[in-house]
Amino acid sequence: MRFALRFAIVIAFTAATVAAQSVAPPPKPLYLRGDHWTPYDPPTEFPPGTQVYTIVRGDTLWDLAQKNLGDPYLWPQIWERNPYILDSHWIYPGDPLVIDVAVQPPPPAEPLPVPEEAVPAEPAPVPTGAMAGESAVAEGVPFPLGSPADVYCFARLYSDGDVFPFMITSSERIGMQDQFSEGEIMYINGGVNQGVAAGDQFFILHRNRPLTHPISNDKMGIVYTQVGRLRVLCAQEDTAIAEIDYACDPVVLGDVLLPFQPVPVPLVLAPDPSDRCDAPNGKPTGYIVYNRDDQIDIGTDWTVFIDLGTAEGIYPGEFATIFRENPVAGMPRLVIGELGVLTVNDGYSTAKVTKAWRPVEIGDRVEIK
Repeated sequence: MRFALRFAIVIAFTAATVAAQSVAPPPKPLYLRGDHWTPYDPPTEFPPGTQVYTIVRGDTLWDLAQKNLGDPYLWPQIWERNPYILDSHWIYPGDPLVIDVAVQPPPPAEPLPVPEEAVPAEPAPVPTGAMAGESAVAEGVPFPLGSPADVYCFARLYSDGDVFPFMITSSERIGMQDQFSEGEIMYINGGVNQGVAAGDQFFILHRNRPLTHPISNDKMGIVYTQVGRLRVLCAQEDTAIAEIDYACDPVVLGDVLLPFQPVPVPLVLAPDPSDRCDAPNGKPTGYIVYNRDDQIDIGTDWTVFIDLGTAEGIYPGEFATIFRENPVAGMPRLVIGELGVLTVNDGYSTAKVTKAWRPVEIGDRVEIK
């Protein structure tokens, strides 16, 4: 399964530097695309208004994220917009790189101080049509779609056959309590022989329940709640001692572990607001299929699964209109809100409801904007 937000130390290579790097072998064979060589099949046409950058010798996704986002750890956001790049370790001079609304230049330098005798400007008005409870966002300035808790403390979907490398099997306070939180010492069933070393970090996942599609009743997988993160203090041959350094929910014995990978929160520009009069636009549509804690009615700031993923070509930072069919035949659809995509996976994505003017339910429709 290719997660839309994978972590790696990303370096751009040219043919002259390949031999010196201790990373996976470069993709082969190379093809002549226009005036340069590349192993990929980069696009040659782009939608109107797309900002496209041509990779030059010495570029890295890491450096481009630093230059455009102000944070090198946000490089997956650029990679996700360029799915033709099959291995993030290898980018090639001459290939195009889409740098669009999700990736903005750093803000300009702060203006000089205003003289004391100057009359202060009138405060900027709140944009017309803003709903009650919405915070105003400066036009053209990127802002994070959510908080770290939205990507680290929600859930993930796995197939029944997925095997997790390790689990929590004991605790320093075993016999005294059955739930654990930050700062507590845990014992895991993997050690030096399994590649575990001091300093390694792991996501802690708790098996929740099987998930079936609310409309088709197809099995979608097993929901695992993300309950925290732990860090290995020391490793023995086949065991290790670790400390919980971040907890969203109580941790229990039997919770499974996955190697930690930073998950950046997408930076976005405020989209044109969804409107009740918006007509269908022909873009991918899907359903809301899960929300945290299985609430019946949810609203603004709630996190959900939608049944659209990599196959539909969506990416973190996109927005979608939430709607449902009108129960009266022949009447327009009922537009009830909007959500933003946080992470994209095979078969599903996580998203945050950014606006809702009536309760949102499992089974409501979404349409990419």
